Amino acid sequence: MNTGKILAADHKHMAMLKFVGEVRVVMSSTLDNYCNSLYARGILDAMVIDMSETRSIDSTALGMLAKLSIQLRNRFNVMPTIICPSTDIARILRGMGFEMICRIVASVPRQQAQYSELALQMESEATVRDKVIDAHLTLMAMSEENRLEFQDLVSALKQQG
Repeated sequence: MNTGKILAADHKHMAMLKFVGEVRVVMSSTLDNYCNSLYARGILDAMVIDMSETRSIDSTALGMLAKLSIQLRNRFNVMPTIICPSTDIARILRGMGFEMICRIVASVPRQQAQYSELALQMESEATVRDKVIDAHLTLMAMSEENRLEFQDLVSALKQQG
């Protein structure tokens, strides 16, 4: 059972994502489709990822956020800002090296955006497995600690395919 959701909003040339509840692998296709729509834009000046209502986030979603951050830097010269008041989640982000690719701040914005929930996208098990592998390869490229943490998982998933 999925107890989380992904919300999105736009304001001028700024994109905003908000993760609510538990962000898990079942949301990977939804997040990937949203990211692909961002890459197709002509202009993007800023990206905000609001994790103020995030209870937990798994490594697949973290890997997809890392990939998003790297792509936005390469395509638009944009470094996303992650709003993360949770000290536990912020510690995980910093431990995985997100400070190299994102700004991590604890404060919640005073003005709330008009978010819309992204519809949950379902794909085949093989497609989701490929997204999980890709997300973890991105994390592994960020640090030696991440490589050691996820190499067995990635190897096992590749063997399944």
